[in-house]
Amino acid sequence: MRFASITVLSALGASLAAALPTELTEFFLVTSDQSEPSTNSSNLRGVHATTPFAEDPVSQSTLLLRLIGAGYNSLPNFTLADGVLSTITQGPHGIGSYRYNSTAVTAGSELQFVAQKQVSGNVGLNGGYLVTVDGEMEGWTICNSESGTDVLYWKGKGSDCVSTFLHAVTKPPYRKA
Repeated sequence: MRFASITVLSALGASLAAALPTELTEFFLVTSDQSEPSTNSSNLRGVHATTPFAEDPVSQSTLLLRLIGAGYNSLPNFTLADGVLSTITQGPHGIGSYRYNSTAVTAGSELQFVAQKQVSGNVGLNGGYLVTVDGEMEGWTICNSESGTDVLYWKGKGSDCVSTFLHAVTKPPYRKA
């Protein structure tokens, strides 16, 4: 009986590990108040999809990562190389597509993306799914931006800031299969 239990647990662990991302090449970014992964991102506790947006819609020189709920039409894919998160999105006024790259992440600031090449950064993945800064996975917060939109900060300190974890997932939440 003991051998059967070990075999079942071993098989369950292997199937869970196979379902989780290991070396992602493209992924979606979601927030959750739990650090443990889920093979179904919709099952993450307090999950929110994220998408870049321009606090200044005229220049769109810097994009921030905001939270969005169910009902979105599409979500951007992200990649991670040399510590830099990247995504392709439309330019100002919906004209053209541009690669936006994350800048170095610093305490008390939003996660920012610019349409300029970044040689290196300080973002990584812990366990292949949890987004870290300089190896730390705890420190992401959701705070109000200047426009009142919920955006992702690293170690935000405002009274409106709430701790969260940033997950890299292979399938976006809220979608029906």
